[in-house]
Amino acid sequence: MYKVNLETFNGSVKVISLPSKGAVAQFISTYPTQLPVGVSVKIACDTLGIRGTLRGTSTLVNSN
Repeated sequence: MYKVNLETFNGSVKVISLPSKGAVAQFISTYPTQLPVGVSVKIACDTLGIRGTLRGTSTLVNSN
């Protein structure tokens, strides 16, 4: 298992466990699409030596 730490810029931390390196890579590539534009989270996975910031790319779509 790979533990990935997600930290918001207000300081709240969430730790998620992913089963493989590939799952970590997929999470890193897809998670920004779940975050709204303008929202960023710090990400770290010490086991893989990964540290950085994910920036949201999702825009709200009005369903009307």
